[in-house]
Amino acid sequence: MTESTIIAPASAPGRGGISVIRISGPQSLAVAESLCGKLEEPWKFKHCKIINQGGDVLDTGLVVFFKSPHSYTGEDVVEVHCHGNPRLVDLIVAEGVACGARVAEPGEFTKRAYLNNKIDLAQAEGVADLIEAQTEEAVLAAHGSLSGKFSSDINACIDSLVASRVFVEASLDFPEEETGDEDLNRVGLEIKKQLSFIESSLSSAKKGVLVREGFSVVIVGPPNAGKSTLLNALSQKDLAITSGTPGTTRDSIRVELNLGGVVVELVDTAGLRKSPDNEIEEEGMKRARSALEEASLVLCVFDATKEEEMEPINKDTIKVFNKCDLLAKVPDTGSGEVFISAETGVGLDNLVELILVKLGLGEETTLLSRRRHVVCLQECQADLSKAVCSFEEGAGLELVAESLLSAQNSLGKITRPMSSDDLLGEIFSEFCIGK
Repeated sequence: MTESTIIAPASAPGRGGISVIRISGPQSLAVAESLCGKLEEPWKFKHCKIINQGGDVLDTGLVVFFKSPHSYTGEDVVEVHCHGNPRLVDLIVAEGVACGARVAEPGEFTKRAYLNNKIDLAQAEGVADLIEAQTEEAVLAAHGSLSGKFSSDINACIDSLVASRVFVEASLDFPEEETGDEDLNRVGLEIKKQLSFIESSLSSAKKGVLVREGFSVVIVGPPNAGKSTLLNALSQKDLAITSGTPGTTRDSIRVELNLGGVVVELVDTAGLRKSPDNEIEEEGMKRARSALEEASLVLCVFDATKEEEMEPINKDTIKVFNKCDLLAKVPDTGSGEVFISAETGVGLDNLVELILVKLGLGEETTLLSRRRHVVCLQECQADLSKAVCSFEEGAGLELVAESLLSAQNSLGKITRPMSSDDLLGEIFSEFCIGK
């Protein structure tokens, strides 16, 4: 528990019907009673007058007291509900400071919840992700993290690694006690099981990072294949100039959109061909290739009425055959191919569906992850792989025990790092003030 009492708006800034001001800490009840009068019963809303130190009524509203430890932070918490005038909120916060509180730092309420064991670190990050989520997919995924599912799975893996370590280190410390081959094999199988879990979690985490941060889908293809028309059709905006003249698009055009519930940055690029007409077109092609390096997925757009080829691209791609409305008959499509008409909209739904499949987004909502989660899981995977190799090659239980300890520490960084002041400061600084 902390000694200071903090106060801050918990609702979004700006004007609205209602604003919520949160107070947390040992003096929160005293501060709130100075503002709102006597609060006798916890967990019950009370109609109140909010007054300043001069006795003037600032507003009328509601106030509720959450008694420790049954609160968001685990401390005594009071919430004051007033009218949503930013100036009024500032006045009430100032009065709270005059009564002994201090203005909360970004993320400090959630940080206190973490320090008081109300939530773990992954759940705390889930709070921030839920606030920042821009799509339904991201909202559901963030709630999955906040609910503790990800943390529960990680902690179960840690418990298994601890149990395996105990057995291995006991065998080292008490060599006189005979350890049967059957017991050792059981431990080896358990380590392999956890390695498989980590590999699966790592794959999901990489996907979760992309859901959180968004995907980059780059449109490339020969000149005049209809790339800009496709950008306009998918974004439902007239963003790119379209023309029958090859080379109209000279620079990359970027637009962020919600594509099937996922944030996607769609990038339209200059047409790619072997012999550009001038320096400007050559520079456009250079920028197109630069955009390809950052792409999660590439849409290779071709004119379906022509025999066109393009240089190989070392990225996951979808072949998009545009202008199918000009064909007498649409051919059968192969894997990773789709026929569309960006002009009429034919086949666009099929394209969006294929994009989501290629991005690895199925019906099941993935958990949101952060890049640090991926790093921790990669470290754990490397350590468990070493442990398995040491087991199978008979390199010695000492190496197995060392690898298991390192793997355990890597996973611990995800939910509850042992020593993490700098890490915590970095994570909670991303939060808004009132959270």
